[in-house]
Amino acid sequence: MDTTRTLLLMGGGGHAAVVADAARAAGWTIAGCLDDAADAAATAAVGLLHLGAIDDLARVRVDIDPAAFVHAAHGDPDLRRRWLERVPPDAAATVVHPTAVVSPSARLDAGVFVGPLAIVNARATLETGVIVNSGAIVEHDGHLGAYTHVAPGSVLAGSVKVGPACLIGAGAIVHRGRTIGARATLGAGADAVSDIPPGVRAVGVPARPLVAATEPG
Repeated sequence: MDTTRTLLLMGGGGHAAVVADAARAAGWTIAGCLDDAADAAATAAVGLLHLGAIDDLARVRVDIDPAAFVHAAHGDPDLRRRWLERVPPDAAATVVHPTAVVSPSARLDAGVFVGPLAIVNARATLETGVIVNSGAIVEHDGHLGAYTHVAPGSVLAGSVKVGPACLIGAGAIVHRGRTIGARATLGAGADAVSDIPPGVRAVGVPARPLVAATEPG
């Protein structure tokens, strides 16, 4: 990898620190971060130089390096989407930790993050802004919709389809061929042996939709 490449992060919290570590290990030079919710002291605490607000992206990119790449480093899928929409398509960086294993036949779209010791196997597709976090596994022919987050230690068996903006919780398992609908959440440690409908939060072993308690009538 070309070690002269410069990376600018959008976001200055914990996930941004994880992305920065991965990017440095992969040979990127981290210029700093943009964050509306954090100041210089807060981002310094996670090892990042605060360069301004999200609205300052165009100016900061010109000042730092007009050829700098940008990565939206935040756990919230809606923020990642809105932030990446501000980034020129050819400047949106995909960051892969060098200890991750990514099949040559996998497809990683713009703005993807693949964390340390994660595995993305043959013919898997990760759409824009997907996070496959530390130690997670996406098996062969998996398809992850845009801005979905596969949390640490999760396992998606072969041919799993996950819709956009989903959260697959830490240590969760999705069995072969199952579908997780758009904006669904699979709780930490859950075991999805059947499909999860869109927008549903499912928990447990086996995973079932979480039903809110009703007030006594």
